[in-house]
Amino acid sequence: MPDVVLADSINEGVFAIDSYPYGLSYEDWTIKSWQWLLSIPVGINPAENTSARCEEGQGNLPVFFLPGAGGAVVERTCTVPAERAILIPVSSVECSFAEQSGTSEEELHTCAEEDQSSNPILFLSVDGRQIQQIEKYRVHSRAFNVTFPEKALFGAKAGPSLAVSDGYWIILEPLPPGEHEIHSKSSLTNPTTGILFFANDIKYHLNVVVEAAESPSNSTSGQSTM
Repeated sequence: MPDVVLADSINEGVFAIDSYPYGLSYEDWTIKSWQWLLSIPVGINPAENTSARCEEGQGNLPVFFLPGAGGAVVERTCTVPAERAILIPVSSVECSFAEQSGTSEEELHTCAEEDQSSNPILFLSVDGRQIQQIEKYRVHSRAFNVTFPEKALFGAKAGPSLAVSDGYWIILEPLPPGEHEIHSKSSLTNPTTGILFFANDIKYHLNVVVEAAESPSNSTSGQSTM
């Protein structure tokens, strides 16, 4: 993939939807985010409404993934390493064989697309500054592989599965060290009846910290963490 980063003409401090932050597209990063989240069992999964384990399994990727809330009002405090971009799922869904979302790849695509086409109402602010035209940051993924653990999120069957994602995502450029607040709200309604069937309201209190340099004597040659 080309290592191209385009300045966003809509929102300052946001990677453009057609850019390649750190050599990957928005689609690629949303897939990595789902593969991360779905691999973590219930009890320690950051998406659980009572969880504050934002750092669980993040590794050393240049993009830090914020977890959604599955339809709830939640406040979370997260420690984010400085110099990492931040991926925010304003409104997102994944459909997989493991959750019985369909029996074919085509049905998974339909499942995801229909969910996120349900009259979405979207809001995101970063340190009080509202992000504009979020509807232009919609990403529908290709089918991708995911492995669900025992006691998986959403009651999915453990093991490998195919999945498809759709939704509205923002990748923030790295924030300066210090405290920051991100507020994300979304809702979906039935296009026919107008009945609300999903709503999220999440406040992330972020503490962006500069990580201490590792001492050469404590480094491990030939190993890396993803």
